[in-house]
Amino acid sequence: MDKDTFRIGWLLPDILFLHGERGNILALERMAQSLGLNPEVVRIDGDTQFEPMDFSVIFCPPGEIVTLNKAIDFLMPYRAKLEEFIKSGRVVLATGTGAYIFGSRIYREDGSIIKGLDITGCEYKERKYVYGDDICFTTGYCGNDEECFGVQIRMADAFTGEKESFGRLIYGFGNNGNDRSEGVILNNSIFTDVLGPMLVLNPWVTKSLVEKAACCSGLDTHQPDIDMSLEKKSLMSKKKFALNKKTRLTNCL
Repeated sequence: MDKDTFRIGWLLPDILFLHGERGNILALERMAQSLGLNPEVVRIDGDTQFEPMDFSVIFCPPGEIVTLNKAIDFLMPYRAKLEEFIKSGRVVLATGTGAYIFGSRIYREDGSIIKGLDITGCEYKERKYVYGDDICFTTGYCGNDEECFGVQIRMADAFTGEKESFGRLIYGFGNNGNDRSEGVILNNSIFTDVLGPMLVLNPWVTKSLVEKAACCSGLDTHQPDIDMSLEKKSLMSKKKFALNKKTRLTNCL
């Protein structure tokens, strides 16, 4: 591997493929190039053996809950190595139901329980009705509070305990509709229900993620002036629309 190669592991794309989240892969590639790195995307399929520490980022996209057992079975032999990967400061990005894989348990509507990798310690309770809406939040992941926007399609409520949240809600449902938090962070890794894809809509998060992962992989990044003004304007417009939805709903009650 060249000294500037930024390797991105794409977990199980044949079964974890919902919501167009492959866009996050494209965003990671583009940002890595902008920071002077040479991105290399490696598909990690169900018959592939892999070494997590060969990568700077491991991306786990969402799939149907019924497929998660298969993903967990595949990843369980790598559990200790994935914990080592996260502790090293390299980045796991798990979105939507992909985040459930790293939790402790998923309680199904039919009473069955899926045991996850138990890396984040989060628990998930499948919802009778899927929740979908916009989400707007602030995050300290970029070093200072940044506003972000995305979409939620929440299939299960998340219960994260006292763990550090990825975001604090401005608008939306968040982890479970009660505590105003969204997702969790372990070291530099993000386990989130924000879709969109999130890294396309919020390039300031993408930049911080790539920089953190590169630094912890021993890779040097350049510091170009990346114009994010269009995405910032888009965020402000979407935030205004979302907050107006909330006002209209309140006025109707």
